[in-house]
Amino acid sequence: MLLRKMMSKLGVGSAYVDLLLNKNILHPGDVIEGQLYIRGGTVEQKIKKLDVDFVCKMLRDGKEEDTVIATIPIAGEFIIKEEQKKFLPFSYQIPEDILPSQLGVSYRFITRLHIEDAIDTLDFDYIQIVKK
Repeated sequence: MLLRKMMSKLGVGSAYVDLLLNKNILHPGDVIEGQLYIRGGTVEQKIKKLDVDFVCKMLRDGKEEDTVIATIPIAGEFIIKEEQKKFLPFSYQIPEDILPSQLGVSYRFITRLHIEDAIDTLDFDYIQIVKK
């Protein structure tokens, strides 16, 4: 049991998160919906918070720049038990004035499960923004 606790602090056998979206091609102003699937690891863990960043990646002068457009808070502190499965609803309205996806401009959601005394679990989901 002690070994499993130590391993989960390093990210091995830790809690897992996956953002499941209803679609990945959107227009400015659309509302994207889905759910967050959280699965407990090999030991019970305390989750400090769960949030999702909506990020624009731009290529400028040969360098990639990430800009966080929004941070969507999903949940505060909670306990995820060993192997427990949990689903939480997700929705976010894409800004009306957003640039469409194109060469050098891409969008993604970065889901971050902040785990107390352990390495955070991340999930990346790319979407495409197209003109109306």
